[in-house]
Amino acid sequence: MKAKKKASAILLMITLAITMVMAAGIASAEPYRHPKTGLVFSDPVGSMKLVKTTDYEPLYAGLGTGISYRTGTIRADIFLYDLQKGPIPNGVSSPVVTNEFEQAITDIYSMEKQGTYKNVSMIIKKETVPIGGLKFLHSVLTYEQNNIKLISHLYMTGYGGLFLKLRVTYFTEAKVREEVNLAAFLSMIGDITKASSR
Repeated sequence: MKAKKKASAILLMITLAITMVMAAGIASAEPYRHPKTGLVFSDPVGSMKLVKTTDYEPLYAGLGTGISYRTGTIRADIFLYDLQKGPIPNGVSSPVVTNEFEQAITDIYSMEKQGTYKNVSMIIKKETVPIGGLKFLHSVLTYEQNNIKLISHLYMTGYGGLFLKLRVTYFTEAKVREEVNLAAFLSMIGDITKASSR
């Protein structure tokens, strides 16, 4: 009798574990809809999974929301925020967007001074690039973190009254593979911003 109860309990635990794994897989495939802009971030994008969305507003008003995609060798983060300077004008031509872009670059160099990053090098200082129907300021940097060589793309524009900042960082050794994910990520951003602006 005890053996039957034990077997039933084990079977129940296995069934629950399988159900939880399946539910987790289904949950991770759910898109995230940003409440203020209406942008819908799909999952997956390329081989990247949507791993986290974070509401930073309770921590500090104006910090907005972060949306994070990952593989083992790339992280692609989206930040929608206004620093209580809103509404932020759409596009890249306003001084507030240019200043925030320059501040983001300064923040990367500050991480080097703090010892988090090493050997920060600017590959592309500042250019304007189209992503879908939007123009973004864009910069490319390289650096090391935890003895891993990294390439980091920074993109910034104004969208929907907010700053729309993209930060995509991947292992230098995985450049060929992860640039496919970068292209898929930028395509997704272009698609959702076009769809949302109609």
